Amino acid sequence: MIRALCLLATLCVFSSASRSEETMSQADIESRLQALEEELSRYRQQLENSEEHKTEIEDSLQRNEESINELIKKIEHIEHDLGQNRERISALEGRQSELTQRKSEQQELIEQQVRAAYEMGNQEYLKVLLNQEDPHDLTRMLTYYDYFNEARASQINQYNEVLTELEQVSADLNLTVQALASNHQTLQDERSALASAQHQKKLSLQALRHQIRSTGTEISKLEGDRDHLEKLLTHIVNQLTEMPERFDGTPFASMRGQLVLPVVGNVLATFGKKRNAGKLRWEGLLIEADEGQPVYAVHHGRVVFSDWLRGFGLLLIISHGEGYMSLYGHNQALYLDTGDWVSAGDLIATVGDSGGQTKPGLYFEIRIKGKPSDPQQWCVARGQRAA
Repeated sequence: MIRALCLLATLCVFSSASRSEETMSQADIESRLQALEEELSRYRQQLENSEEHKTEIEDSLQRNEESINELIKKIEHIEHDLGQNRERISALEGRQSELTQRKSEQQELIEQQVRAAYEMGNQEYLKVLLNQEDPHDLTRMLTYYDYFNEARASQINQYNEVLTELEQVSADLNLTVQALASNHQTLQDERSALASAQHQKKLSLQALRHQIRSTGTEISKLEGDRDHLEKLLTHIVNQLTEMPERFDGTPFASMRGQLVLPVVGNVLATFGKKRNAGKLRWEGLLIEADEGQPVYAVHHGRVVFSDWLRGFGLLLIISHGEGYMSLYGHNQALYLDTGDWVSAGDLIATVGDSGGQTKPGLYFEIRIKGKPSDPQQWCVARGQRAA
């Protein structure tokens, strides 16, 4: 009896918990995600402000890299619009050519009908009819005149319709050509702004490296950056435990050894390897890759962080449920925001050298309940063709 009561109580608690999660609507979850993003942004700013080693040079580097991120995405958007405008211009020019041909053909038909009408007009319409002695001939003549007038009216209507459409197509073509020219100018302006931001970043990076060399703070900076990330991750893990998880598909835990690395490249630093002097070790992989190369998500999940972080540059973190997360650092551009869903193989960023790196590459980690795990035990190398 006591066991039955205990079982009943357990079922009631479980049922209550299930109903509680079910009653949380998608809107509630989205609201919590937005609150999470705002909270993480505030917390990251608190970390930035509390760091003793944070300098104006690093502030400048951050501004430059965030500006480059936005400019690259703007340029890609403009280039996409340019491509669409070129396709539209090609289609409009094709339609314009087709309508011009139809206009010429219909003009010729109307001219033929006008000549025929002129020839028939040499005899008065009533006289022609009255000269028909046979009633059948009269009927045929009346029918012929009706057909002739209907055909002429139809040709004129079609001609007018072609003229109207041709006028509209020509107007659309002119507007599209103007938009194309405007996009070209905007693209040129944005590329100039990007070049300026990249130059400023180069100067900031040189100043930062000089500062580190002259003060001998390389190890302390690395330790500070690592501590910065750990605090942020602990905060994220704590925040995520308060949110219900709704992840469909294959669980991350069952994908050990089957995931694909997020980028094509050579692994320069492996998990657990010593990092310069001191006690620091790599807690992920540093993968050498060309700047601008696509970075892909290793598994389905939801973005829980997409921002600039000192030491890691433009960083993106994806939660895969059940405490599993993947981290992608030093990106050139981030294409997702906090709350966005991703699937395995989705484009999420491009390779860069943000965060003070000397050459482009991707820093990649896998975390289990906040603790680092060797990515090479989870992932196989990515082939030259993306997923």
